[in-house]
Amino acid sequence: MGTTERVIKYLDFKGISKYKFCKDLGFSNKFLDNSSNMGTDKACKILHHYPEINAEWLLTGNGSMLKNGTNPIITYLHDNVEPVEQLNYKDLADARLQIIEMKDEKILRLEKELSELKYTQKEPFLYKNVAESAPELTKKEK
Repeated sequence: MGTTERVIKYLDFKGISKYKFCKDLGFSNKFLDNSSNMGTDKACKILHHYPEINAEWLLTGNGSMLKNGTNPIITYLHDNVEPVEQLNYKDLADARLQIIEMKDEKILRLEKELSELKYTQKEPFLYKNVAESAPELTKKEK
């Protein structure tokens, strides 16, 4: 990875666009696209404008990206974490209890419906001939 690739990595880490970077430093828009390495004058300008960049990392790739030695990945993740609202465990427990009660009611209703269906299946009232009376039909079925 060349110096230019490390600059691009830093820009991605900081969320800075290539256009803004080149504009702020007075570089051409194609600067980051055309070269894999840069001269010392441009490296010095970058280090002067972005003092948190570790010069050794920028020039050689050794060491950490930032001067203070913090791991950029951890810093990046930490910066993007939004504060989590304080959990109220009593409300959470109450909500779960309500869901359990609703499920119990549904189970009872479905069990009742199932037993009614089973009962009607035991004694079917299907008549082959509509003209005959019900007692005569039940005798023929047996």
